Amino acid sequence: MTTEQNKASEAASKGWLGVKIDGFVGGLRRRWLRNRDVTIGEGVAKGLRFNAAVSNPEYSLGSNERPVQAAFAQHLHEGDVLYDIGANVGFFTLIGAKLVGPGGQVHAFEPVPENATAVRHNCEMNGMKQVVVWETAVSDQCGTGELQLAEYSGGASLSVTTAPPDFKGILKVELTTIDTLVSSQKLPLPAMVKVDVEGAEINVFQGMAATIQAHKPIIIFEIDDGDPEAFEKKRQICTDFLQKFGYQIELLPDSYPHAGWMVENYLALPT
Repeated sequence: MTTEQNKASEAASKGWLGVKIDGFVGGLRRRWLRNRDVTIGEGVAKGLRFNAAVSNPEYSLGSNERPVQAAFAQHLHEGDVLYDIGANVGFFTLIGAKLVGPGGQVHAFEPVPENATAVRHNCEMNGMKQVVVWETAVSDQCGTGELQLAEYSGGASLSVTTAPPDFKGILKVELTTIDTLVSSQKLPLPAMVKVDVEGAEINVFQGMAATIQAHKPIIIFEIDDGDPEAFEKKRQICTDFLQKFGYQIELLPDSYPHAGWMVENYLALPT
């Protein structure tokens, strides 16, 4: 082996070792972040206090779903009203509250009790009184339903969808529709709606059809699935539905390029 080859081999070994060390340190850091109150150091939420509970520690870093953060920052303004449907532990709830300010409102819908508690805690740490937490699931009908719980805090889904791969049980939950809450004046009209409900997106849209038709809020929604055919079916149903109301659908840049699971976020703008 030549001197040049030796140097190249040594550099490659050091590079591989560096990646391994970075991965190990990163893993330790992420485990340390669970269930801790920290200050977010980057992204739109920079400077906010946050506790990711047992959810994705990337929330506490501020690095999760940067393209979605950018869409919030571009389209959500001071004094606006945001509906965060499927709030999980409240990362985008807090970003929304920061952007709309004290004069705006954020209505966070999260049916998993532990997650709803985390949302309230995160809002309290930041003194965000403009946030209202609804511990209920949003669908196409009112009443009660079954929530399929997952080991991952953000993976719970209504029984109208396929059970999550890390399924861990069933929880009875209250169901509501956005149109019901808007028509009864329990909700102010939205400027933006974020929907992340693990397969029940079309049910949410059907339950807010009158609000969409009359008020045309900006909509950000996520589609995900491990099966390409099922993923495409969900995507097509949701985009067709919104396009009938005159929306232009834009695919946001990939937030999870190496996830091994199909996840796409879309921005729907009224034309």
